Amino acid sequence: MRRVVLAVLAAVVSMFLLAGTANAVPGNSGVYGTTFVDGGGILTDDFGDHYSELGNSLCNGCADSRNTDLVVMWQSILVAEGLLPASGIDGSFGPNTAAATVKWQRLYGIDDDGWVGNETWSKADDRLRWLHYNDSYEVYYDGKGSGGVYFLRGDETYQDDGAYLLTVAQQPDLGYNFFHGGDRIQYYQRTVLRG
Repeated sequence: MRRVVLAVLAAVVSMFLLAGTANAVPGNSGVYGTTFVDGGGILTDDFGDHYSELGNSLCNGCADSRNTDLVVMWQSILVAEGLLPASGIDGSFGPNTAAATVKWQRLYGIDDDGWVGNETWSKADDRLRWLHYNDSYEVYYDGKGSGGVYFLRGDETYQDDGAYLLTVAQQPDLGYNFFHGGDRIQYYQRTVLRG
């Protein structure tokens, strides 16, 4: 019975994902910059590359850790791991995000300082995988449980280099949060979240 429910949910999610990817941003293909999340070449070093571009860590009280899409991306990862409620995705790295980050760091066996720096980003991008749905590719953050986060990188019609776009955060209890608005996950411009 559980497999049937999972298959039905996967079909529904695929339907939503395909509808969302039909409106992907082809202008993200091959686009790189220091003000948004991008990736090129090997998938599992994309997040780690951005620590040096950001110039500092994400943390409670750190510069550039409030009202940014990069924090939304990190919070989506925490939701996918079941460490932060979906209502905690607000783009601001406050005490709840810091506490969930400590739990994430302990889960993955790294220094549990509550800061998202080079070691944390590098460990997080080790969980990235390519997924192929019909005629499109997505990047998937594979949480340890049943949760995950779906992204587009560049042009979704092939495994492309370029800017990231956050599309779905999947909670371990199979709840989904869909993200709309904006073209890229940017460091200083907050994503418009519509429910």
